[in-house]
This record gives sequence, C-alpha cells and structure tokens, in this order.
Amino acid sequence: MGTLYWDPKQRAAYLAVTTFLSILTLISPVLNLAALTAERAMRSTFASRIRNKSISAVPPPQSSSDYSQDLARIARRILYRSPLPSKAGYAIYLLNAAAFPDTNDVDYDALLPYVLARLPGEDELISGTEYEVVFFAGGGEGSATRKSGRPSWAWFIQAYNVLSRAMRKRIQRLYIVHEKSWVRVLVEMFSTVVSPKFRKKVVHVSTLSALALHLPVEELLIPPSAYLYDRRLSPDIHVPYVTGRRAFSARHPLPKSMDGRTRLPRVLRETTSFVLLSGNIKQEGIFRIPPHAKLNEVLREAYDRSQRFIVWKEAGEALPVPQAHSGEGVEEAVAEVDQIDAYGVAIATGLIKSWYRELRQPIFPQTSYPEIRRMFGDRELEVELSDLVVVTSPTAEVSPLPVISRVILTRHLLPLLAQIEVHKDDNQMTALNLAICFAPTLLCGPDQLEDMKISSLVSRYLEAAIQSWEGELGGACRIEQAAFRKDLREPENVHEYEDPLDLQHSESGDQIKEDESQTNGIILLDNEIGDAPPLPPRRAFTEQQSGTMGQPPDLAIKRRPAPAVEIPPRYSTIIQDGQALVDCSPTSYARTTDGFAPRPPCSGANPFADMTDSALLEKDIGKSHAEPTYAIPKRKAVPTETSITTSSTAHLVRLLHSHRLPPNHLPHTRTGTSYHPPNPQTLTSSQQRRRRRQLARVSGLCVFDLEHGAPSDP
Repeated sequence: MGTLYWDPKQRAAYLAVTTFLSILTLISPVLNLAALTAERAMRSTFASRIRNKSISAVPPPQSSSDYSQDLARIARRILYRSPLPSKAGYAIYLLNAAAFPDTNDVDYDALLPYVLARLPGEDELISGTEYEVVFFAGGGEGSATRKSGRPSWAWFIQAYNVLSRAMRKRIQRLYIVHEKSWVRVLVEMFSTVVSPKFRKKVVHVSTLSALALHLPVEELLIPPSAYLYDRRLSPDIHVPYVTGRRAFSARHPLPKSMDGRTRLPRVLRETTSFVLLSGNIKQEGIFRIPPHAKLNEVLREAYDRSQRFIVWKEAGEALPVPQAHSGEGVEEAVAEVDQIDAYGVAIATGLIKSWYRELRQPIFPQTSYPEIRRMFGDRELEVELSDLVVVTSPTAEVSPLPVISRVILTRHLLPLLAQIEVHKDDNQMTALNLAICFAPTLLCGPDQLEDMKISSLVSRYLEAAIQSWEGELGGACRIEQAAFRKDLREPENVHEYEDPLDLQHSESGDQIKEDESQTNGIILLDNEIGDAPPLPPRRAFTEQQSGTMGQPPDLAIKRRPAPAVEIPPRYSTIIQDGQALVDCSPTSYARTTDGFAPRPPCSGANPFADMTDSALLEKDIGKSHAEPTYAIPKRKAVPTETSITTSSTAHLVRLLHSHRLPPNHLPHTRTGTSYHPPNPQTLTSSQQRRRRRQLARVSGLCVFDLEHGAPSDP
C-alpha cells in the first residue's frame, strides 16, 4: 500500500476545514437554543399584545391632563357618524383611510382608544342599537395608506380584539369602498382566522356609483378625499332617480317656487352666503385665486345630484346647517367636520363663476355685441348712466340683453360684486379687478376670437356698473337694497330648498324631454317651450293612388332594380379604328379602369351584321382611313391541357364571322376577299396549337366549354 504525500498548502487547508467543522459542531446546540428562545419570546410578546386587556377602548376624561386634543381631532377625522341613518334605520359610521396619520408621527396604541370611542357606547349596544360602517379605503396624498406609514398587522388584530362582543355583533354591514390589496388581505384574515362569520357582513364596492345601489349616497357626509379618489376610477357619480341637471346648465336658471315667483338656485345661495361672511369677504384675491379643478367638478356634480350635506368652513367661518337639513344630531355631526375635510372660499368663488359660465344662454349673447360696441367702444368717452340703465334694468323697454340676463345681473351678480368692492382695501379686489375676472364668464359665443375682443368692453361696463350700483344705478333700476339679502335666505317651504330636476320642471307643470344636444351657448327661439304652430292640411289621395300598405305614392317604398352584372373579358383586343369597326359585344370590350378605351355608345345588334365583305371594303376605301392598329395586352399563357373540338372551333368561326372582324386578322386560308376555314383534322399538332393561340388572341376569350362549344366564365 502506497504512502499518500500531501502538499503543504493542501495540508493547511485540510486542517482549517476540520477545525471549523469541529467548532461548528460544538456551538450548534447553543445557536439552536438561542434561535428557539428568540422565537418563543417574539410569540409571547405578540400573544400578550393581542390578549392584553389593559388597553382600554375608552379614552381619558376630557378634564384629565392625559386627554390629548390632537389625538381627539385625528380620531374625529378617521371615524365619524353620518348625520342621517340608512334606509333600514341603522346608524352609519364613516371610516376614512385618508385620515390615518403616519406611524412615525403618531402612536397608534394611544390613538386607538380615541378612535374606538367614536363608535356606539355599551349602553346603546345593550339596548339593541345596530349600526353600519362605510370604509373609504382609497386613501389620499400624504396618508398612511402606503406601506411605510401603515400600522402593522398586529395593531389591526389588536384593534379588533379590543372591541367588545356586543360591538362586534351589532355591526350589520361593512361597506368597503375603493378597496386596495392590503385591505383585501386584512379582511380575508379577519374572515378566516379571527371571525369566520364576519365574511357575511362585508360588502365590496369599487366606486361611489356602486355604493349608491346599497346606500343613499346623496345623504352621506362624504369627505373630499373619497371624491378625489373616486374620480380616478370613474368620471362621474351616478345615483338612480337622483342624478340630473338642477343647478348647472339648467333650462331655467332661476327655479320657480310654488307661489310662481323665481328664486336663486341653491348653489348661488350657499356659496354667496359663505363668501359674504365677515372673515371670508376680506380674503385677499377673492375671485382671482383659482379653485382646485377636480374639487370644483366634484361639487358641481354634487349640487346637480342634490347632495344633502356640503360643509363650507374656512378660517373659523362656517356656513350654518340649513333648516331643511337640520335634525337630531345633524348640527353636532357637521360641527365636528375638520376644516381639512370641508370646502373653502376658493371653491365657492369657482362654483359661482362656473354657474355663470355654463348658462345655456350667456348673459351677453352674440346679438348684443353691436350695441355693446356702440355704447362702450369709445374709451375716450365716459360711461353714461343712461347706457348702464338700458343694459341693466329689467324694466327697460329696449335693451341689448334679454330679460333673464338683466334679472340675474340685478338680483345676484352686481350686488355681490359691489359688496366685495367695498372691502377692496382688505381683499385687494377693485371694481376693475372684479370686472376682469368675471367678463369672460359672461360670454359664450360661437366665435372665440370675437368673444375675446368684446370681453374688454364688457369689463368696462362691469367696472362702471359695480362702482355705481350702491349709488345711482340700483335706484335707477328700481332695485331695493334689501332685496339681495332677501334672495339669499332659505325658502319658507323646506321642500323648495333643493332645486327641481330639469326634466320635471316646466311652466305648465308637465314633464318635458331634455334637449341633450345643446348644453350651453345661445338658445334660439325654436327651443323655447310653447304652443307649436298647426300642421298644414294633409293632401288627400285615393286607394288607387296609394302605394304599399295604403301609403301615398310618394311615401311608398320603391326598390331599386338590381344592376346588371358585367364581367369584363380576361383578354381583350382593342381595334383603334373608326367607330364602324368597333365591336359592340358586351364580352369583347374593356373598362376604362383596365387602361383601354371606353365602350362605344351603341345599342341593339351590330349595324354591320348584314353587310357583305365587299360592301365593308368599299365603305372602308371610301373613307380612306389608315390601316387599323391593334393594342393587345399582356396575357397569361393558355394551359396546354385546354383543347378545342371541331364543333367549338366552328362555333368560334361563326361568332367571328357574325362580328365582321377584319379578314386579314383571322386565322384562315385566304382566297381573295373571302375565307375558308381549314379542316382541323388535316393540321398537325403544332399547327393546331398555333391556331388555338391565334383564336384565343383574336377572340379575347380565355376558356371555352368543351362540351357545348360556348364561352364560359373564367
């Protein structure tokens, strides 16, 4: 047996490996014990966190020093009660994921009691109070719905286990709107692990339009973040039997009350009242600061949908709850809405300008442009009061503006801008600034360039009208100073607070169909509702004159004749000679699109069919025309398998003889001016093939019926 000699390097590597394995074998039990101990500690901590009953669902008393106003304010944004119950009479609580703070900023263990305290108390639950929860899971910008700022799964399980048994059993429905993946995982975990019965109470809806099939969306206090997230998924919110035109682009801009008098629409009453509050009217740049575009569209749609609760609140100023919407707990619920979840002055002013911009008939129609140029076109002359009265007064006999435009100007626009101009030292909005902001919204003609040119003249009119409204102009138009504040009040009848749907409102009280083809711009007189002129008398006709189904002859349906199917030949020979020698057969001409001459205008049989060969030659010699030229197009080779029998050859010869083609072009044996067809049986095979090619070239036919001797379709 040989001796194994190791290299010194190999011996050193072997010793290092064996030493490392020996050490690992010795310390492996210690490592396993440490890992097991850490795992048991983590499990015990997690279990104690879940089962820890020392975490109370009741926050500290407000009189206590431990009570946190900041946590209470955050909890009010996260979970709040809707002012109105559901159709089944259950209280509705709204859970807003966009209000969740970042875990790095707020301790969720301390926040949890404040959030749970928003739910019904133990006394209410014991008495049988049941409730529903609407969870807006979409989130928003800067919210904790992202993974880095979201609470841990253990916190959610802990929040569920801290709930009392009565609180978990009394919940009837959980509507999850704008569901995300982490919410789906959380719901599945609760449904399968924590409480299998919980699955039956969960309703998944993707948009607010889908939620409207389960709950009255128009009666919910929906936060703006939910509206903005829903706008990503759907361009609008459709609520059955509610969605329609009420305020914007309505046929009647000023709705009528039951006593027959017109009133301002709800959107103008609420937004104007909020703007005229003492703290808001002094904001700098009012009507000049643009609103949030998406929120402006959301509120425009909300007013058309007759959304019941639209909270206006900014800088400590809040619009009171109208009497028509008041009820038990409504004022408290609206008062708890944070300013972040309410709408401010910029949105209110944007809605006012949108209402004027979307009028079906603009305040200044295109027909008024010539008079506006004549009255206010010369900037060197001062604006006269008489011109302002003619344009503004509703009682003026002659005015370039329609009556409805003058009524809107005197009842809302001019009084509003005049009161804002009074505080120009604070809001920096002079009469000229207000006129420049509002002039483009009062024009909506078919020519935008013309509207831009007339906009400067309208601004000049508005500037003068605003400055003189509180003085001479208001009195000259016979408008009382208190009339504006009176129009901003709520209607005496609570049922008239909401504007009626445009489809159900007309002067006669009958339902009319909405003209969807025109939503803005100028309305012609043809679109006005009125008595239609009588139709002319119908012309009498007898049964003999009637057409199909007893209809008049003019109204009877007449079927057009089917066009004749003309199949052009596959191979054609065009004889560029006089008209006398052009064949009129429908199977021997080519269309213009094929690159050949058009078909000659002839009808009936061939006019030269009865003429002899000598007569044809004499006629041709008398004309002294040049030798005929032939244009033969390229063609495909005739298959060698195609053969022509004696009967088919005779039929072709008779056909060519009847058409009287030039004798010198016929494949025959010439004898003077006549010809004698050769006997096919005396020809060799090469001569027969040559004759077949000549016959195919002259006739323009590609295939022959071998049995009947007649041409057939290619």
